[in-house]
Amino acid sequence: MKGKRTGIDFSKHQVIVSDHENLLVHYLRKPDTICGSIKYINTNGILAVTGDYGNWIFCREFHPSAKGYVSDGYWKEKLHIASSQEANEYDAEHTQAELEAKINGGAEEYGYTGEKLERALKYFKECLYYVDDEYEYINYAYRHTPSFMDSESVVMVKRTKYWLMAVFDGFDEICRRIREGEQVLNQGETPNRSIATKDQ
Repeated sequence: MKGKRTGIDFSKHQVIVSDHENLLVHYLRKPDTICGSIKYINTNGILAVTGDYGNWIFCREFHPSAKGYVSDGYWKEKLHIASSQEANEYDAEHTQAELEAKINGGAEEYGYTGEKLERALKYFKECLYYVDDEYEYINYAYRHTPSFMDSESVVMVKRTKYWLMAVFDGFDEICRRIREGEQVLNQGETPNRSIATKDQ
């Protein structure tokens, strides 16, 4: 089954579980290769994720279960609280689309009229010149915001980082297997005993 966020197919991966005194590890790995693996390590109130999709520390344990799934917003919040890691990154394409929407009627729909509308449209059009470079855009957009707008009016679209979405998709795959009653491997078992490694 392909992940809903990334389209990565984790269905052929093995799930290997190791559970030892306050340390629960779910290892999602593709058979016969070390590529594309993710380890979910629950211990002492945190979830540490390591592997080919980056290293992430969340300030809550997250144990897979039959009812489990990732609530993106909740887990991005736990990621942010736990460390200085950023879950999102600047998205120039969608920021440009949002600016163009403001220029093509969005500013009027918001309620700008007269001189404020003219100034807002001029500002949004000028922002378009800088939209391809995150740092130039931020510098321009925040320094030149019209006085009648607050900083929350600055158009700045962000997207969740791809590797973090892959981590969420992998976790959802583990929960799906538990929900559907598919067997997972305990550490030390041979792969051919696991339904989770089916190749058909």
